Amino acid sequence: MSLRRPSPAHGASPHVADGIPPELLVRALEATSEISLITDAAQNILHASRSFSAITGYSEAEVLGSNCRILQGPGTAPEAAGTIRDALARGEQFRGDILNYRKDGSPFWNALTITPLLDEHGQVTHFVSVQRDINARMALHEQLRFQATHDQLTGLPNRAALDGHLAQALKSDGGSRPAVAVGLIDLDRFKEVNNALGHEAGDAILKSWAARMQARLHPAEFLARMGGDEFVLVVEGAGGDDATAALGGVLQRLGRSIDEPFDVAGESISLTMSAGLACSPQDGCDMRTLLRGADVALNVAKARGDRTRGWWELAGNTAETGAAWGSQASAETPGGMPADSDPAGKPVAAYKARLFDGGLEMFMQPAVDLDAGGVYLFESLARLRLEDGSILPPAGFLQHLNAAETDRLFRLGLDQVLACLAGWDGLGLSARVSVNIAPSTLLDPDCPRFVEEALRRYAIAPQRLVLELLETESMDWDLLHGPLNRLVKLGVGLAMDDLGAGYSSLKRLSMLPFTAVKIDRDMLTGLRTSPLETLSLIATLVQIGRDFDMTVVAEGLEDLGMTEAVTVLGARYGQGYHLARPMPAADVPGWTADFEARRSPRQVRTALGALAFHLKFLRLGSPHPHAVEVCPFTGYLESRGGSLGDVHRWHAQQHRAGSSSGASRMIVDWLVREIRQEA
Repeated sequence: MSLRRPSPAHGASPHVADGIPPELLVRALEATSEISLITDAAQNILHASRSFSAITGYSEAEVLGSNCRILQGPGTAPEAAGTIRDALARGEQFRGDILNYRKDGSPFWNALTITPLLDEHGQVTHFVSVQRDINARMALHEQLRFQATHDQLTGLPNRAALDGHLAQALKSDGGSRPAVAVGLIDLDRFKEVNNALGHEAGDAILKSWAARMQARLHPAEFLARMGGDEFVLVVEGAGGDDATAALGGVLQRLGRSIDEPFDVAGESISLTMSAGLACSPQDGCDMRTLLRGADVALNVAKARGDRTRGWWELAGNTAETGAAWGSQASAETPGGMPADSDPAGKPVAAYKARLFDGGLEMFMQPAVDLDAGGVYLFESLARLRLEDGSILPPAGFLQHLNAAETDRLFRLGLDQVLACLAGWDGLGLSARVSVNIAPSTLLDPDCPRFVEEALRRYAIAPQRLVLELLETESMDWDLLHGPLNRLVKLGVGLAMDDLGAGYSSLKRLSMLPFTAVKIDRDMLTGLRTSPLETLSLIATLVQIGRDFDMTVVAEGLEDLGMTEAVTVLGARYGQGYHLARPMPAADVPGWTADFEARRSPRQVRTALGALAFHLKFLRLGSPHPHAVEVCPFTGYLESRGGSLGDVHRWHAQQHRAGSSSGASRMIVDWLVREIRQEA
């Protein structure tokens, strides 16, 4: 049976669907909750729905005959507006996000779709526009972007933001090296004050000091928090031969941030601070060298204790500093590279030669299935085994490799990793592995072919290989679409490293063919000092991964509390020293058998795990599920022992409908104190 539409009446508009009266279409447009506009071919407004008026503040009478660009304003991206104009000029549909403005001048983000209507000759007669208010989504994206690059406690830029800022500041234009000063700042005796007054008082001091410093910073100055009471200052245009004179005024101005005492917990606390600074180009031209020099100068400034000469010290400015620098020349730095091995020195060339002549050794660190207890995959990590048998971590050599050398390292590493997989297969261990890949390697047109041939050579199924993209600030995302899609067609998995601390936007992440994301270890650093805020951020990142239908791996799990917390919040997989350290590939089969044998039942045993559990329900205003006797939180309280009567009563209230928000908040405050006392 078929349904036949009635023929349109004589003279009816050819742009109205057969048999549907124009009045019905207008009523349908009015009923929609999305903003609706109809314009003529010149984009002048012919109809505006009531939802348009409700959201924008413009009545239909005010906009009829006006061009729809009336909604654009100072924050509207010119490139977005240009893209719309170009699409409409070609008679094509446009879809995208744009910032528009209401009648009262307030901005709002909307997802915009503009569809051209054509006549029987293919000519545009009208445009239909549908817009959805996406302010909430864009606000969340902006919040996550800010949190990814800023310290949660002080609001200052974090290490990820510092890396990007310094890389840009130290970039040479092909001529002379830029004049940049890099300083490490430390609050003297802060740890003593923190221990005496408690973490909350210490946090209050750090926030107050950071606010004072920010108020004194000039545009060419940048301050970031490394962690604890350690901060990094970057001053552009203050290096070179006249660094002492250029920095004197800057440091005197910033030094006034501690002139006034800090009022904390009813006490007046006076502090001093010390700084060590290294200057480009005379003290080095890369971030690592400058930070190392600044650290040496900081130690000199703190040891001197004489404030008559100022609260800072410049690297190489005194014989004392020079001696301290020299005394560390043979010591190994935290990154693993001997201190005298700067990029211009012979040791770097020797390390490179060793790296590509049998010294590369791929260690393996497992990512564990936090639900089932098995191994999800092994991440391969490059190490350099020196001739004396000692191991150099990647921080000691990766930064000195150019693009061609990085590409060569990837090929050598991939070959070694696939050989390991084949060897494990012979022992009855079937595993998956991930290999880090740089954008420069990915953009090599030969990369997909090389990966395919390597897999075929070792008879490894593509699904057993995951490539982790190491993003950089200069990454050109548009160029990566093609190479990533070719690898996906091959069957290789793709993971985005360091979600929350990198440079990518969530929009780009959702548009690229990644199958997994890794929550950056830096996102977990605030768990002991700002546990509630940090857990909320982790929960959001886990949910984003789920929404994008991606596997989520939490990095940097250093203890049981961290591991419990991310597990409770829904991260399926975890990686970190608490689970296993990187190990030689030969140790993997034995470790795997032992790990499978020592699985333990899931339960809440730490304050961090308990707070993560409670947070899941606190965020939704929901009571705890099930009976109080079998609640994981009850098990945690019983394992604590002691007199916890009040906490038991607060918890009992969380198992009742309409539970008290006051009791819930008391549980949070108690757990936060417990976590900070354990730190």
